[in-house]
Amino acid sequence: MRGFVLALIVLACATRPASALDQGGSIAAWGDVYDEGDPGYQGWFRGTYSLDARPRPWFFVKLGAILDYDSHGDIDRDRWYDDEDRDLKRAPIRFRDLALGFRAGEATIVAGRQRLTWQRTTFVNATDNLSPRDWTDPLDPARLSPYAVDAIWEHSRFSLEAALVPRYAPSRLPQLNERWFEFPPFTLSFSDATFPPVSWDTLQGAARAGFRGGKGEIRLSYFRGFDDAPRITPGLTELDRTFLKLEVAGIDGEVLLGPVVLRGEAGYFRYPGGAADGYGLFQVECEWSRGGWRAIGGYGDDVAGGTSAPAAASLDQAFLPAVFLYVERGELTEWQVSLEATVGTKDLDSMVRIAGSYPVASHVRVGGELDIISGTALSFWGRWRDNDRLRVFLKLDF
Repeated sequence: MRGFVLALIVLACATRPASALDQGGSIAAWGDVYDEGDPGYQGWFRGTYSLDARPRPWFFVKLGAILDYDSHGDIDRDRWYDDEDRDLKRAPIRFRDLALGFRAGEATIVAGRQRLTWQRTTFVNATDNLSPRDWTDPLDPARLSPYAVDAIWEHSRFSLEAALVPRYAPSRLPQLNERWFEFPPFTLSFSDATFPPVSWDTLQGAARAGFRGGKGEIRLSYFRGFDDAPRITPGLTELDRTFLKLEVAGIDGEVLLGPVVLRGEAGYFRYPGGAADGYGLFQVECEWSRGGWRAIGGYGDDVAGGTSAPAAASLDQAFLPAVFLYVERGELTEWQVSLEATVGTKDLDSMVRIAGSYPVASHVRVGGELDIISGTALSFWGRWRDNDRLRVFLKLDF
């Protein structure tokens, strides 16, 4: 895989500027002040560069590189790049995109590192199972980009897509014994994990078919691979991670009603061999937009789940059932303000985020957000209620 990475970098850098469709980057720095009894401080730096180039009408290159660094060690200090994305800490350098693409008529094929985001709804995504996530900061998750081959065919109102992901990587969890998962007076760690080998038997794949009409769209999908959320089994001093085979049959769609859009996404999760009970997962939402305003309200839940296996560590499902709200106002060239809220309807725990930003100069934006978390100590959000935080940031685009 490293040879493939080097070859793509050389191709991207050798692309003539005249053939580049889009390129640019950004430098951003932000910091947190959070409660936790006594005020705590954490800071981050991120540099990004992206290039979308088309050396030939039928051939294109996508490059998106990210350099991360932090003040507190959630990002690895021992090595710069982790090609497998399997370590408990992420490396400073990662690729959002590093892929080659080919177009022929109505067909497009992309091969390399890429984010395969098969999602329709805003908050919970039952049909989006190809790309794991980085939950190091559970309030600011990031996508990982696996090596994959993705093929798309579009004809009139119909579309077909299929993707293969040869190497499995789980979603990354917050660091143990740190800000988000403290275990006083104990110290816990993850034991060494045995990952599925790269073989035909463990090849992950998914396919979906869609139809787009004048008033909406509907898609059916199927995924076969492994659950990106590791199953956690507690021991005396260590936590064991296992990775279960998973199949998901899903459906998603939307209906357009003028300024209102109704969306839904649902899937049935089945574990071959009976390693865990199957369950359904869904979210429905309504979006309204007009002028500079945009508002989304939704509800999500999982149903018919069992208790024959340890709970999944999937942080995007553990707080369900819940209602969601997102409201924003503003444009890229002016003030942007937003309100986001997640409220668990079972335990009445919640996370509320108020954010705003302003362009102080050309290509320079400053802003901040306030995250307020509440609930009982045994609820999902309540366990982090001492992590209310104020975040400020400065971003330069070039």
